[in-house]
Amino acid sequence: MLLMERIYETLAEYDNVLTAEDFSVEWCGMSRSWYAERRHKGRDLSVKASIRCLNKLAVRRAVYLMGRRKFGTLRDAEIDALGELQQAIRDYLAEQPFPSLSTRARRSPRVSAA
Repeated sequence: MLLMERIYETLAEYDNVLTAEDFSVEWCGMSRSWYAERRHKGRDLSVKASIRCLNKLAVRRAVYLMGRRKFGTLRDAEIDALGELQQAIRDYLAEQPFPSLSTRARRSPRVSAA
């Protein structure tokens, strides 16, 4: 199972997302068809979508943690699940190859002094 699918299913389980389109737009900041396209091609989250989703998870989890006074421990399982998803995305991002600074410098256009 792709990490993207795991995140979507967990969010749906706790009613944080209703459709794949909502997940694409609201949680990953991508187009409505993004999740379906990625899933069809067997591709997981992009780095860009991962970071956006990680930020959204962090905000939602923080809100739930602050609401503990009002709701008590009713949302503890959901808070734990969101924390586990955050860690899964962090681990996923740590495994992604990032170009080195020297590679970026070679690809960037050079501006000549006129």
